[in-house]
Amino acid sequence: MKKRFIMILSLAFAICLCFALTACGGLFGIGSSGSSSGNNNSSSSGSSSSSGNNSGSSSSGNNSQPKEDNDGTFIYSGASIKAASTSISGEITIPAERNGTPIDTIPADAFKGCNAITSITVPESVTTIGAGAFNGCSSLRSITLPFVGGQKGNGGTSEACFGYVFGTVSYQSGTIVQQTYDATATKLTKSFCIPSTLRNVTITKESILNRGAFQNCSMLTKIELNDGIIQVGASSFKNCSKIEEINLPSISIIPDSLFSGCISLKKFTINENVDTIGSYAFEGCSALSSINSEKAGEFIIPNSVTSIGESIFNGCPMIKSITLPFVGSEKGNSDTSEACFGYIFGTASYQGGTIVQQTYDAVATKLTKSFCIPSILRTVTITNESVINRGAFQNCSMLQTITINKGAQSSVGEKAFENTAKPTWV
Repeated sequence: MKKRFIMILSLAFAICLCFALTACGGLFGIGSSGSSSGNNNSSSSGSSSSSGNNSGSSSSGNNSQPKEDNDGTFIYSGASIKAASTSISGEITIPAERNGTPIDTIPADAFKGCNAITSITVPESVTTIGAGAFNGCSSLRSITLPFVGGQKGNGGTSEACFGYVFGTVSYQSGTIVQQTYDATATKLTKSFCIPSTLRNVTITKESILNRGAFQNCSMLTKIELNDGIIQVGASSFKNCSKIEEINLPSISIIPDSLFSGCISLKKFTINENVDTIGSYAFEGCSALSSINSEKAGEFIIPNSVTSIGESIFNGCPMIKSITLPFVGSEKGNSDTSEACFGYIFGTASYQGGTIVQQTYDAVATKLTKSFCIPSILRTVTITNESVINRGAFQNCSMLQTITINKGAQSSVGEKAFENTAKPTWV
């Protein structure tokens, strides 16, 4: 009995001792259990922090990559749009917005290989088009764009070329077109592959056409431009051989070679803001039959023009009547070949032209130059000249009527009307 009592008492003491030690450990922060708990908490905290970072990274990724929305024709990603598949076909109109979000971007290669599309209309909400966005659209016949190239008002880079949106990669039924885009002496060029089937282009919101914008697009039959275009670069339509008419009502300069090689161009209107016509502007326009007139064969250059480059009408054999503000390159010219009537027709011979030799120098050397003037030209009217240089109309035997403003009558050079019609002063 005594032994049992001692055992119970010992057990009770041991239990009390354990409780006491546990209490001390909790009070002083010691003990293996506490240490383990601390480590676990630290680990848990680190894990939580890591989880937080992952969560943050994931959230950031979701924000930078908008959710894609596919309607079967297009895939929308924020303000960007592209083809849902290369099998889309027919006439395609890109919407200006999607669920309240304006569509402003067509990325590079967005419609690449969509070879069954026949027409594409891009809304004015779009401000950026990537390189080769329509590469491989080999059945395309018509395209409407807000601007030419990658964005509105581009200049001096290949992104300002019409071919930019079609890219450089060749494909079946594509035509390789070389376009000059740099206005410096180097005249940089780039080759693009444009659908051979393309005929009609409409530009709705452009302000500037860069140098060579539509150069060598021989497949096009119609280019419609918005009236807001105030500047065009040299050679913008050079060798667009199927274009019959272009309207540019807001420009002030007709640059060099603007329509050079446009053998189907039939008429053109020079607006009253134009003061300069660059060299070779209409060179080789063999079908051109009127300027500023509805009458076939009549060409009228307005008095607003103060400078005319050489050979602007070289290769234009259909001119029957021409009205000019002055003779040659500018008003009051003398003693240079630029003062000759033939200056604007150039020296290169062409079918339907007559070679005419004119003396322009008043000194003893009497320098002469040969020009090729349309053989059917009969009537010339000069409206605002002050000087008629030596040999100005010399040997223009095809002319029947020459009418000149009286302001030039008192300053007429020797042989100015030799072997041509006598002038009428008005």
